[in-house]
Amino acid sequence: MDKETELLLGESQNFLIKLTERLNITTRALESANEKIKEMGPKVEFYDQVANSEDLIEMSEVAKTLAFNNFGRNKIFQLLRVDSILRQNNQPYQNYVDQGYFKLIEQKVELPNSEIKINLKTLVTQKGLDFIRKVIIQSGGSNE
Repeated sequence: MDKETELLLGESQNFLIKLTERLNITTRALESANEKIKEMGPKVEFYDQVANSEDLIEMSEVAKTLAFNNFGRNKIFQLLRVDSILRQNNQPYQNYVDQGYFKLIEQKVELPNSEIKINLKTLVTQKGLDFIRKVIIQSGGSNE
């Protein structure tokens, strides 16, 4: 075999060795990703069930459910007002209602003088719960 052929053969072998190493690295990464997907399966299934739920929750329950440090009901209301998601009276702007994040319900309140007053109460959908979680994270909130 001449030197040129030996050189080409050596380069081809080096190329195949490097290609095999990269394939092994990629295979290990893919196996790791598949393992994570298997681990996340139940969580994803639960999230899909919750996100598609029609249940409505109060903001105090949102705070308890999300469990972010230093983000109780009042702080969440404040953040959503600052971000122009809620008005000053804690009612959502219409586009956030239309997106399915919030729902307003009427509540009858009997005053001490027996007068009946109608209040609008802001409730959060399951889709809204995830939306609020993302807003809190974007603002620097942490639940660790």
